[in-house]
Amino acid sequence: MLRISLFGSMALATGHGGTPEVQVAGRSASLLAYLALGHGRSFSRSELLASLWPDPGASASTGSFNTALWRLRRLLETPPLAHGNLITSDRRGAIALCPQADVWLDVTEFDQLVEPRLARAPERLTDDDIDALERGVRLYKADLLVELSDDWALRARERYRRNFLNALYRLMQIVSIRRQYVDAIAYAQRILDHDPLREDVHRDLMQLFVASGQRALALRQFEHCRDLLRRELAIQPMRETQALYRRIADSAVGLQAPDVPMSEQRRRATDGVMPYTGATPLLIDAAPQSGAGMEPLDLLQGARAHLAAADAQLQLSLRLLN
Repeated sequence: MLRISLFGSMALATGHGGTPEVQVAGRSASLLAYLALGHGRSFSRSELLASLWPDPGASASTGSFNTALWRLRRLLETPPLAHGNLITSDRRGAIALCPQADVWLDVTEFDQLVEPRLARAPERLTDDDIDALERGVRLYKADLLVELSDDWALRARERYRRNFLNALYRLMQIVSIRRQYVDAIAYAQRILDHDPLREDVHRDLMQLFVASGQRALALRQFEHCRDLLRRELAIQPMRETQALYRRIADSAVGLQAPDVPMSEQRRRATDGVMPYTGATPLLIDAAPQSGAGMEPLDLLQGARAHLAAADAQLQLSLRLLN
């Protein structure tokens, strides 16, 4: 078996999980990567020349293509493979990576694991689907073909990057619905590691921190988001993000709930927090607005001054479980 990995730097190996044994460079590497991304398709020579040698009419292009194809076959089609067993050419001269060849591609595996799960609503996904998504994101070691800057490579890189981030977001949604907030927070942070300017994910993370009883971290996440947007884009957070921040800050500034019987307190502590779906706010009630008219910095300072008392109340509620 020939194993071709395109995430990160292209690597080729023989056998099952062995160390890379085949080194391909230059235009031969670009040709193999192009054929691998279109595994199962045949490409005319004119199509390959237009994509890999984007200088139509240059007399050297055809010769360069033939040289790259010859070198690639010489490197890969070694015994027991015969000429044409791996890279085929039909009567019209169309080139393809043979669909029947014993080849494993990380991008093909990624597509099979991720794309069907992205097409379904998170509520319909099973434990097997979660496992498939997790295996898919593990395959994504880095962005696709990081050494290449050709247009076709950039388009493919963006497609796989988008599906990778969508897979992480889908995992975040699923575990949030299941109230597994620690895992949801980890997935949200992984998304922001790859795309730190995703303001919607910053909001999701703020709400997840609140759901897990970490309001101080939720407020800090807003500060981090605001600083990033100011530094990288010279803009302020969206009104939606600022409104969420104010609701979190208000909830921490000593807003007192009406007296509740001890039996009801025990029931609420046992029930825990409401599930987070990624679509609607949780735990943050928009009705109380005691901080209306205050600047965000003033609210933050007041919130921090009262967080100790608020968290003490939370710990008291948790002790009711014992």
